[in-house]
Amino acid sequence: MKRNKINFQLSDIKLDELWLKARRGVLYGLYLVGALLVQNVILSHLPLFGVRVMFLPALVVAAGLFEGGWGGGLFGLAAGILSDLFFGSQSVLFTVLFPVIGFASGFLGDFFLNKRLFTYCIMGAAALFLAAFAQMFSLLFYKGQSSAALWVTALLQTLWSLPFLFPSFYLCRNFPWRSSRDVPTPYK
Repeated sequence: MKRNKINFQLSDIKLDELWLKARRGVLYGLYLVGALLVQNVILSHLPLFGVRVMFLPALVVAAGLFEGGWGGGLFGLAAGILSDLFFGSQSVLFTVLFPVIGFASGFLGDFFLNKRLFTYCIMGAAALFLAAFAQMFSLLFYKGQSSAALWVTALLQTLWSLPFLFPSFYLCRNFPWRSSRDVPTPYK
């Protein structure tokens, strides 16, 4: 009985796709590390009414919007792990929250919403407020802190982080890591 040999060869097209995906992954990683450094080194020294900027949920929304659910979830996972490491907390709050935000924004962007600035601003503001609420959740429900002070802090953090929606949108939209499926058409 003669066995057929299966030859697996990567074609030039698959190698090009692999190279583009690896390049995008490296660029997204550099973008994430740069954003974490800006947020934690520079902007952490500029509090407004005792509240510091946290714009990483907006970056996760931007990545999900332009890379789809799978790419947004992966970027959210990396952002969540690095956020939990940089913030020095013992919880896995952002490791769980950011992939969900990234996948949800990618899924909505692929199937239901357009990829315009107004849509991104609404989704980014919702993600910023969701992250602020998740940070205050244990203090609000388990430790019995004053709810009014926590809501004001969450609102201030969201408002202080809103101006950083615009740079993250334009960086994700215009950087060279865009996939070929995101070629702008008049209908997107």
